[in-house]
Amino acid sequence: MMLNPHALAIYLLLLLCGQRTWATSLKDRIVGGVEIPIQMTPWLASLSVQGNHSCGSALITPRWLVTAAHCVPYPERYSVRAGSSSVREGGQQRAVAKILVHPGFNPRTLVHDIALLQTREPFKLGGNVQLIKLPLPGLSALPKTLLVAGWGTVHAKANATETRLRGTLVQTIDQRRCRRLYGVWRRPITDNMLCAAAAGRDHCYGDSGSPLVHQGSSYGIVSFAYGCADPRFPGVYTRLANYVSWIFGVLKSEAN
Repeated sequence: MMLNPHALAIYLLLLLCGQRTWATSLKDRIVGGVEIPIQMTPWLASLSVQGNHSCGSALITPRWLVTAAHCVPYPERYSVRAGSSSVREGGQQRAVAKILVHPGFNPRTLVHDIALLQTREPFKLGGNVQLIKLPLPGLSALPKTLLVAGWGTVHAKANATETRLRGTLVQTIDQRRCRRLYGVWRRPITDNMLCAAAAGRDHCYGDSGSPLVHQGSSYGIVSFAYGCADPRFPGVYTRLANYVSWIFGVLKSEAN
């Protein structure tokens, strides 16, 4: 397999980040991404509304997934597909039975941008369908380099999301710097958020809800950005460690 230098660099960084490496072909994509097989991200699932991909999500139990709250604004007929690099076929597809949005979610500021999805039937774990690991509650330390993957658009002006999974690597950004950058738009960057970016690499429209991952553990959830890979504005993620206690509380309550 011959890779150009850009794809090879990302491929090697994926190895350093602890991602599995069954990739058979990596192709250049804009917004700094490369196509990756689902084996690299077996906990990632496509969230669809009425059959059309809208966001990413991550499996935390066989019946529960975590995503961004702004991904589920309406009581539509949502479904999730896990275990496939394609949003259209393969893997396992399940209907969403229940949506629980964080009670503090603000759709204007995207504060507390997190929601839990319960499927009607559990996913069968194994192979390309695995659970993502959650960080320790309240963990403040972050890895420097993390992976973000999804089926979002490949640039800000694209008319449609992708049908094949792609991923890229980003680096965490100092919180104070991120606040200053978004301050020009009066967009609050709270302690429940984290920022990450890299030159020419970022999440884009349709990647919302996807996890920000290092060695199989999720540290963030894609929330928002201005544009895609805009050098002035890093991507903003929900800081997952600050919501682990809420997640466990919901799962315990729903189990009773």
